[in-house]
Amino acid sequence: MATVDDTRGPVRASEVTAATFGYLGVLVLGPVIPLLVYAARARTSPFLRYHAGAAVNLSVSCLLYALCCAIFGALLALDNVVVGLVLGLLPGLAIWLTMLRYLLRGVSAANHGEQNEIPSWICARIVS
Repeated sequence: MATVDDTRGPVRASEVTAATFGYLGVLVLGPVIPLLVYAARARTSPFLRYHAGAAVNLSVSCLLYALCCAIFGALLALDNVVVGLVLGLLPGLAIWLTMLRYLLRGVSAANHGEQNEIPSWICARIVS
């Protein structure tokens, strides 16, 4: 599968596989797997630098959002456990589903050799 990267030409299948592995690794270990892909291959491949960076940024941002939801839910649970669970878990679930949507879009874009823009309202730029 030879797709085209705007920065240097054809993208190798191993790069596509590593980018896909980075995106899907977020579901298993959070930002660890895309961070390893980013650290190992970012200097050699602009394609992998972009996609691994996007996966790291998205996973760390959503992890921070989940932490905020947990703190919010825990504070509300001090008064009423049911309200704390509902108002802590529902936004957390919405954030997880949104993250899943953009991860799958990233996998699709990587498999087509394209870039996937993640909106700045969901994803802080932590690594570039």
